[in-house]
Amino acid sequence: MTKIKEQNGLTLLEVMVSMIILSIGILGLAPLINISIYGNSFSDDMTVANAMAQQEVEVLLNQSTYGDIPFYSSSDSVGGMFSIDRTVVDDVTDGTVPAGLYKITVDVLWTDKQDKPRTVQYSTFKSKI
Repeated sequence: MTKIKEQNGLTLLEVMVSMIILSIGILGLAPLINISIYGNSFSDDMTVANAMAQQEVEVLLNQSTYGDIPFYSSSDSVGGMFSIDRTVVDDVTDGTVPAGLYKITVDVLWTDKQDKPRTVQYSTFKSKI
């Protein structure tokens, strides 16, 4: 009688079970991909909103006159997604502003990919002199 030598290897059943366990582990990571994509999108929107707000504050700081105070200005649908509100007040129109200064405020508003309203606000002061 001839003996069959012992084989050192994996059976097909063992390979299939290990593949099922690996698949379940990888599927557990799938939600992280969606969270990562949303996080990147939100970060991009936030970067654009901050840049727009900073640019508008710089424009208002460099403006020599604002006309009637309080000054309000609004832009709808900048870039198809953002809206910008600009406000300039002084101590006469807002008691919280120190005398001899203008308070410049810029709000950038948008709705993110999950339909949540978002806002970035920049404020600064400018001397009336």
